[in-house]
Amino acid sequence: MTFARNKGLTLVELLITLIILSITFSFAVPAMDREIAQSRQRELIATYHGAFSFARSQAVHTGALVTICPLSSGNRCVNDWTLPAAIFPDRDKNLRPDSNTVWKLIPPVTNYRIKSRTGGRGYLTFGPNGLIHGASGSLIACPEQNSQQPMSYLSVNRGGRFRAVHDKDFDNKVRLSWGAVIQC
Repeated sequence: MTFARNKGLTLVELLITLIILSITFSFAVPAMDREIAQSRQRELIATYHGAFSFARSQAVHTGALVTICPLSSGNRCVNDWTLPAAIFPDRDKNLRPDSNTVWKLIPPVTNYRIKSRTGGRGYLTFGPNGLIHGASGSLIACPEQNSQQPMSYLSVNRGGRFRAVHDKDFDNKVRLSWGAVIQC
C-alpha cells in the first residue's frame, strides 16, 4: 500500500519563511532608500553639469556672452533658483535674452532647494573664450527637509570648469579641499 505525501507547508515552515523574509527586507529597504537618494543626487549633478557645459559651449561657438540664470516673468535674471533656469545669448550684457532667444530651459529640480553663491547676482555668464565673464560662482543644492538626500556644492571656476562636491556623511555640510565649510 502506498501513501500520498502532502506537498504543502506546515505552519512552522511558513512562519520561519516569513521571519527570514522580514529580516531580509529590514536590511534591503534602507539600502534601497539610500540608493534612490544617491540616484537623485547624480541626476541633479548631471543636469547642472550639462547646463553649464552647454552654456560654455554656446559661448565659444557663437562668440558671444552667454548667461545662465532663472528668469522672472519680465524675462530678466533673478536670484531665485526655484524658477526654471535659462541659457541665452546676452551680447548687450543686460541680463535679458537677446531677441527673446532662450536656447535651453532647465526645470527646477525636485527634492532640493537650489541657492546661488554668486554674490547676490544669481547668474553666471560665459565669455566667447569659454571663461567666466565677471565673477565666478556656485550653487548649493540643499535637500528638502525630512529628506534623506545628500547635499551638493556645484561650482564653476574662473576657467569655466564645473565641479561638484558631495556631502558624504549626510550632515548637510560640505568640506572643501582648502578647509572651507559650506552648509545648507
